[in-house]
Amino acid sequence: MAIPVSTDVAVAEKSVWVRWLPNALPAAGYIIFQNSSDQPLDVTKIKSPDYKRVSIYQTVVDSESSKMVKIDKFTIPAKDEFSLVPGKYHIMLEKPTHLITPGDNAKVIFFLSDGKVTKVRMPVRTSPELY
Repeated sequence: MAIPVSTDVAVAEKSVWVRWLPNALPAAGYIIFQNSSDQPLDVTKIKSPDYKRVSIYQTVVDSESSKMVKIDKFTIPAKDEFSLVPGKYHIMLEKPTHLITPGDNAKVIFFLSDGKVTKVRMPVRTSPELY
């Protein structure tokens, strides 16, 4: 049975990319989601056929250091957006299932709390400026 694709969640133009690192090192993914619905939507699970493991991290900064903290979900507020951007939140894509290089597109599926999904092709590049 197919899972319905969300029409409430869109991706902000030019906000989607995966930072490529050599030697199959974990890659960070960035994206800005826009929610047009009247209800907040949680992203509760993320999968990718291109990576064995996908996790969500928040960068937490205190007066002396910064660290990445794994979180279980994030919420896209109603009629608003949620940003996974460097220095705040990102997804960590680990253990690629095949060779991935700059110029490829990673397929990522975001599962929403309303039972729908958002499927995204995330361009892989070495820097956000390389569109």
